[in-house]
Amino acid sequence: MFWWGFYDNWDIDKFFEALLLYLDPNIDLSQYASSSARMAYLKTGLHRSRHRFLFVLDGLEVLQHPEGDDYGLFTSVDLKNWLRDFAEATHSSFCLITTRAPLLDLIDYSTYTHREVERLSDSEGVELLQKLGVRGSEPDRSDLRRVVQQWGGYALVLSLLGSYLVDHHDGDIRQLPANLAPTATETKYDRVSRVLRRYDEVLTPQERSFLERFSAFRLPVPAAALEILSSSTGETEFPSPGSPKLGETEPLNPPNLGDLGGKQTLAIAHRLVSYRILHHNAGNSTYTIHPLIRKHYLQRLKQARDRTTTLHRQIADLYLTTAGETPRFPTLNDLTPLIEAVHHRCQAGDYDEANIIRRDRIHQGDLAVLIHQLGAYDADLTLMQEFFLEGDTTQNPQVSDPDAQCFVLNHIGLCLMSLGRLGEAPSFYERAAAGYVSGEKWSFASAIYHNLAILYIYLGNFPASASAVESALLYARRGNDQGSEQFSLGLQAWVDHLLGHLDTATDVFQQAAALLHPREPDKQYLYGLVGIKHADHLHRWGDADYARRITEANRSICERSHWVEQLSLCHRAMGDLDAASKLSTAQYYYNEALQIARSISERSVLIEALLARGRWAARQGNAAAASSDLEEALGYAVAGGYRLYEADIRMGLAWMHRAAGNLDAARLEAERAQRMSEAMGYYWGQKDAAEVLEALEQVA
Repeated sequence: MFWWGFYDNWDIDKFFEALLLYLDPNIDLSQYASSSARMAYLKTGLHRSRHRFLFVLDGLEVLQHPEGDDYGLFTSVDLKNWLRDFAEATHSSFCLITTRAPLLDLIDYSTYTHREVERLSDSEGVELLQKLGVRGSEPDRSDLRRVVQQWGGYALVLSLLGSYLVDHHDGDIRQLPANLAPTATETKYDRVSRVLRRYDEVLTPQERSFLERFSAFRLPVPAAALEILSSSTGETEFPSPGSPKLGETEPLNPPNLGDLGGKQTLAIAHRLVSYRILHHNAGNSTYTIHPLIRKHYLQRLKQARDRTTTLHRQIADLYLTTAGETPRFPTLNDLTPLIEAVHHRCQAGDYDEANIIRRDRIHQGDLAVLIHQLGAYDADLTLMQEFFLEGDTTQNPQVSDPDAQCFVLNHIGLCLMSLGRLGEAPSFYERAAAGYVSGEKWSFASAIYHNLAILYIYLGNFPASASAVESALLYARRGNDQGSEQFSLGLQAWVDHLLGHLDTATDVFQQAAALLHPREPDKQYLYGLVGIKHADHLHRWGDADYARRITEANRSICERSHWVEQLSLCHRAMGDLDAASKLSTAQYYYNEALQIARSISERSVLIEALLARGRWAARQGNAAAASSDLEEALGYAVAGGYRLYEADIRMGLAWMHRAAGNLDAARLEAERAQRMSEAMGYYWGQKDAAEVLEALEQVA
């Protein structure tokens, strides 16, 4: 059995290292440093193993979004991918997960079963209290049983109550205050908060203030960082309750912790561990707190926001020191301390300083490391939301520079689009574009219209995409930015290709290439996204050799630059080029494309990889393999509104049903794809649908 408690250790890299060593104690971890290598090994190693494994992942909610539109979704792409691979059930192992949030990333798998954990039974609750040292006065333990029933058998509350009684009343159940009883309508959090308010009355002022400060941390707190919680001055003293009656407003009574040394602070932490309020993980010498308990003390901390500024600055400085020098090609784990530094700087109101950390050390300027090299759009979205008061993105970002405000808005739009939330992205793009245009920042405005053009292509709205391209070209030329003009022409050619204006598309791609050579003489072909689309156009147009040369050159550039999205797309394009005649290499390229796509959070790249491999399997007559990929891709496409991809996926499903002998289902999918393509004006969709329907007629 493999057990991992995420309350104790939230380090996802350490989790996967432990998991790899569990499956193979002799493994050389240095050979599996990248996400894609780890995922590939875990998938193949588990599926090929002759053993049956039991995995227990405890407290997984710390790696799920706690609120908002992403509530319940995993914050770690690697964890999501591994669990989704696990859920495919091509093995005989079992995974048990405990969490307080719904597992929405797994809900579409038939192998996933949700179990609502009921309250502790009366006997289990009594046993818990007795193990904690609580003793009753009635021989039949009915007084203990009444307490369990009164509190709904909720284990966390019973643990807090038991510790309270043992620490302060020698475990005597009779000393539990009668007015502490919960009401019938209280939520679990309200019940925890009620008990904690009673606990607050017996904690020392230093202990209460320690917990309020501790709640400012989002990640496990190393023992060495506890010094921050004792090195305060009067400016950073926090409100602490006196001895209020339950339900009353608590008076502010700030204690002075300035004279506390590190040893005394550590002693406070150990006492709080004994009270079961904190948890100490001896393995990595960190302290954690239950999310509901943290929420209680964080609310108290926020009551004195003006006094928390120094604390957040100290925590930010701690994370900056921890981060050290950023590697040339960092992992998300390398950037985590910097992301936390941005969070705490923003909490202190130092938005401009936070933006400098974001710009210079996380994104690393134009490299945009977080998205281009790591494909971590989910992490980037969370990072950008830090720059809004209370996370309210309808307001302006709090950075003072207007260009920086536009940058944040544009990146939120880009992240939403990349995460498959297409309908939410346009307003952010439009706000950013308006700001750049008003400031006459033509190149930046052009870049935003590139994003809008791509968004409208996904939505199947080609007229809107063409209009966005026109704006992108206008601003690129106004700013005399040939790089932006080149990209704009590439997008224009892509739209022409989709509409079936093939000669025009060829000419415009050539115009884009003509702008490349004077600027980058070492580049022979268009590269990046427009290079991939140029190769796709040439392949469909019949010039596979030229398409292969472009794609191979593009792949080399993407590998050197660590551009993960484009690298996946290059592998997909290579698979398409080999699909008809080189079956083994096509399979290899499709697998590589999908493996990379699953390691990042860019939804369109994942859809393309699944679509390409599934469509290829269907054309090869492998209906079972095609079904898995195409059904998964269809779910993403429909949920996100990717109408262009949906039409292509439905044509793949038509070929799949034909291979399985389900001719009526095949015809329904082909006709639906045909109608969608006609409505969009999608030339290739109509052409491909006609091919499927003709093949069906021949079978009939």
